Amino acid sequence: MTAPFAGDGVMALMPQEPVSSIDPTASSTSSSTSNAATGRIGSTKSSPILIFVLFHKAIRSELNGLHHAAVSFATDGSGDVRWLSERCRFLFDIYKNHCNAEDAVIFPALDIRVKNVARTYSLEHEGESNLFGQLLELLSSIVHRDNIFWREFASRIGAIKTSLNQHMAKEEEQACLLELTTE
Repeated sequence: MTAPFAGDGVMALMPQEPVSSIDPTASSTSSSTSNAATGRIGSTKSSPILIFVLFHKAIRSELNGLHHAAVSFATDGSGDVRWLSERCRFLFDIYKNHCNAEDAVIFPALDIRVKNVARTYSLEHEGESNLFGQLLELLSSIVHRDNIFWREFASRIGAIKTSLNQHMAKEEEQACLLELTTE
């Protein structure tokens, strides 16, 4: 059996090649994807905001994998319950730490340019944390894990995926504006 999400998820956080390859002049598909998402941001040296965008990429990848696994459980009952539960908890831990970093570094800088944006994003973080909390509570419940349970689980993962994707897209847009206005 192959490792789940090999090359995706958390692995997306770990550069597979030197960080300088994220430079817009590099010819890697991953760098062109990153640059497309960030406008003209080049490297983590010239733009620390790129690190946050890379975390977003990893979070999206992990969410996609978790959602796929949850849907598999709901439709055909296949998969490893313990693994799925551990991945959900791990993703929530990564997400919380990422949000704390944004709240401490990115949002105060954005708030200088766009009033109340920090508070808005912090409220969104709280709402998303609540969604994760509900998901983890469902996983911890001592209910019979039948098809109904797994459909509910897949639905909650889908809600988190939708919410986070929209939220991260807004953050990236705002952060890119911050990057462009600070030069």
